[in-house]
Amino acid sequence: MALSKTQSGITDDNDNKTVNRKTLSKTAKEMGVYLSTPKTEKFSEDGENDRLRFGLSSMQGWRATMEDAHAAYPDLDSMTSFFGVYDGHGGQAVSKFCAKYLHQQVLQHEAYSAGDIGTSLQKSFLRMDEMMRGQRGWRELAVLGDKIDQVSGLIEGLIWSPRSGEANNHFDDWSSEEGPHSDFDGPTQGSTACVAVIRNKQLIVANAGDSRCVISRKGQAYNLSKDHKPELELEKDRILKAGGFIQVGRINGSLNLARAIGDAEFKQNKTLPAEKQIVTANPDINAVELCDDDEFLVLACDGIWDCMSSQQLVDYVREQLSSETKLSAICERVFDRCLAPTAGGEGCDNMTMILVQFKRPVGSGTLEEQQEQQLLTDQTATTDKSASGSRSGPESESGS
Repeated sequence: MALSKTQSGITDDNDNKTVNRKTLSKTAKEMGVYLSTPKTEKFSEDGENDRLRFGLSSMQGWRATMEDAHAAYPDLDSMTSFFGVYDGHGGQAVSKFCAKYLHQQVLQHEAYSAGDIGTSLQKSFLRMDEMMRGQRGWRELAVLGDKIDQVSGLIEGLIWSPRSGEANNHFDDWSSEEGPHSDFDGPTQGSTACVAVIRNKQLIVANAGDSRCVISRKGQAYNLSKDHKPELELEKDRILKAGGFIQVGRINGSLNLARAIGDAEFKQNKTLPAEKQIVTANPDINAVELCDDDEFLVLACDGIWDCMSSQQLVDYVREQLSSETKLSAICERVFDRCLAPTAGGEGCDNMTMILVQFKRPVGSGTLEEQQEQQLLTDQTATTDKSASGSRSGPESESGS
């Protein structure tokens, strides 16, 4: 079925002019310092079930530390798959916190049990900020950060993702604790979150920040998320009403994202709900119906989108799929293609990418493919009928 640019909340890549290139370098808080040579070691993983295949990879690159994290659960439950990319800034603890806990909160929420995945995602994004406050949140963030800080000289290139034992069947109501950090408002560092949940033919994408989700539909790239930049009218209006300002494209001259999990310093207006703070974790939710024209889905942090447009990446992945069956290998090649030759500018950020390829059920396909299959079926049926019926026809034809 043909899909216009405005149907189902999908946006053509050409309609999003502001996201392909950054005109400003990131601040020291967001970018950190560069290494003398890039860390090109890659953490990669592949998996599949009866509905889809996925491959993912992460690479530190030129950055002094790795602040990305991710989560990939093809079987979040018997019907549902969950994939998420989390791009940290100012440190890695918040992105790792999201990778460890966000999908658990989605599963726990009563809306999820009722089939309302969009609401469970929205509430879970906001729940991350709540969980990171107080004594318990402070302690958990300290532990997640220290896993790298204590031995940074040995494992700078380590890419973090949840262990299988920390996966989808562990629940915690996260009761508050009293202690010396009970008044902790939350971390000053933060993270984007871009999550895709697939259940049957439904695809639900939740996004806060400038990581991006893109689907390939018959080779056409459609953005399923919007990059939340301060200059967007909706974001700018909220920022100003909450008491913030925008300077050189940055919130309060500092952060070039309008939505993120964490960044508690931008969420201190006690008269406003979480959704209306200067920076909010409240995600955009986009739900689309998958069809037989949908080939694959890409979730990636802005380290990729700084270097390639959505359509360029879709074109490259399609080209690679013609000869490469290992999806993580395609992600790795994207990194090598994007990596800058020298430190500074585009291609120097951490890079994380998840590639999800949809499996087509028996009998599915495009209209053209279905017609070809029907023609083949009709021909087979005709041959079978002729063979089992009167033999005079075929014999006379062959003898003529």
